[in-house]
Amino acid sequence: MQASGDGFWELDLADGSAWFSDWFCLRMTGGDVARRPAFSDLRPLMSGETWDALLRKLRSHLEQRTPLDTEFSVRLPQGQTELWHMRGCAHRNDAGHPTHFAGCVRDITTDRAPKTP
Repeated sequence: MQASGDGFWELDLADGSAWFSDWFCLRMTGGDVARRPAFSDLRPLMSGETWDALLRKLRSHLEQRTPLDTEFSVRLPQGQTELWHMRGCAHRNDAGHPTHFAGCVRDITTDRAPKTP
């Protein structure tokens, strides 16, 4: 996972617990990998509008099975702004109800930067 350069996450929808890879932990906690963040720790990294839009996309995937593939800006505790691309998919039980939600995020900031000839 480290070689991919991506951040990975998983949410347990039954108990609300979350797991984030070190990539996420470094960004969400300002470098304290020992501190394992909760999903709600993403909220302070983005504007209210961005947070609401992300929650709508997550909810739409869970309820209507629309693909989760989105981009949004975050402002990290260290002060820099990054543009993240998030993808994910719900895992469902035999009855079709979502039980877990997992995915990855990639920092695409440099991919979107103007190219210098």
